[in-house]
Amino acid sequence: MINSITLTAFKSFLYRELDLENLTILTGLNSSGKSSIIQSLLILEKAFKNEKNLLLDGHGTELDLKNKNAKDSIVLSIEINGSEYSIDFPNNKKELIADLFPKVWHISANRFGPQLSIPISNDEETKNMIGKNGENVLQCIRYYDSINPVSLDELIKHPDATSYTLLENIRTWLKVISPNVTFDYEVQDISDSSYATYDGHRATNVGFGLSYILPVITTLLVATIEKNNVVIIENPEAHLHPKGQTELAKLICLCSKLGTQVIIETHSDHIFTGIRLFIKENNFADKTLVHWFELNEYRNTDVTTIFIDNDGRVNNWPKGFFDQFELNHSKLI
Repeated sequence: MINSITLTAFKSFLYRELDLENLTILTGLNSSGKSSIIQSLLILEKAFKNEKNLLLDGHGTELDLKNKNAKDSIVLSIEINGSEYSIDFPNNKKELIADLFPKVWHISANRFGPQLSIPISNDEETKNMIGKNGENVLQCIRYYDSINPVSLDELIKHPDATSYTLLENIRTWLKVISPNVTFDYEVQDISDSSYATYDGHRATNVGFGLSYILPVITTLLVATIEKNNVVIIENPEAHLHPKGQTELAKLICLCSKLGTQVIIETHSDHIFTGIRLFIKENNFADKTLVHWFELNEYRNTDVTTIFIDNDGRVNNWPKGFFDQFELNHSKLI
């Protein structure tokens, strides 16, 4: 498990050590540093794989990533299972052991919406993984559904599911988002593509929510099959109605409770409230952390760590922290 990360001179962080738990929630205003935490973890993953190029596609060079107020060079540090490791970015010269870093399942905010087809991978290392945009999700489902079928843990099986299989539980969790919907899929190896259907209709003729949530649900379920996995999801709430967001929060918590480390970046008060409800009902407070991000007057990130007790109550409530509903509602009274 990743216990903490430390960022020095990285983007809006001059220096910050951040603890991580089984379930960690990153939230705050736009462009306040949340995504930078995720990016630092992805860079560290590349470092542990001893890749020569640690830069992330589309994020520029070291000059683009270095804090404008920092004199020091970029250093990223991480604590894994109580042991500390650090890299000098971007030209890390330290040999790290790849197996020490958890397997990362990252679903980005830019994941595919409704698509006529979804690409699949033939790369041996990633062919059964779900890509950050949701690519390969249907091939992953096929692998764990028919090629190497698995039974999910009883804890994460949906109460309405008729079996412990991956496909049955994906279908049942999808019905929480859109009641009575029927999901199916096909993988076409000859064209390196796949497609999903909902009630027999192509994805482009169905609402955005189902396509956006499919890789999220699948990742959370699949990541519980093996040990030493970390799931990173950006904006899990995208295109979901409030009930769907609340139910998704429960799935996130169940995945985490089974031992998979989960890190989510969210703006949703429904996700946050759903997690608080789960904590109250399951005494899960000691495994959950919330980090609130905001920029100070120097455009550097300040982080407030917020704790939830076993009654689902929050120890402090910073201004701007999921309070917009109350602010708006007060104007209507």
